Amino acid sequence: MTQPRFPAPQQGEPFVLTDAAGRTFVSSAPVPAPLPVRVAQTTVQPSPCCHAPAPVSPQQGLSPAAMLAVGAAGALVVGMVLVALLLSIAVVAASVATCALALTICAVVLRSMASQTTPRGRYRRR
Repeated sequence: MTQPRFPAPQQGEPFVLTDAAGRTFVSSAPVPAPLPVRVAQTTVQPSPCCHAPAPVSPQQGLSPAAMLAVGAAGALVVGMVLVALLLSIAVVAASVATCALALTICAVVLRSMASQTTPRGRYRRR
């Protein structure tokens, strides 16, 4: 098995790093070369009149008709959600009532069968 070859340490000027807590660390990493900075040439256009500021453009918002449409759509959505909630509650209540009725009928039938004194059916005595 071959041994890994690590790169040779680079020589550089040590510089001091300071973290947010105020601790200082000395590093021997090479100092990065500064990036060239390009300055864009800008020309300043003189304003035609320096007495009055430029008019402020009005904020583009919703028109009253659009605001009314958005409000109506929101009310419609809220109404549909409320109706769906009420219908789901009604369906659950109806299913609980049906189940209770079926259980009541079963209980009445079983009680009537258990309360008979004479045996009936296939296994009666002769």
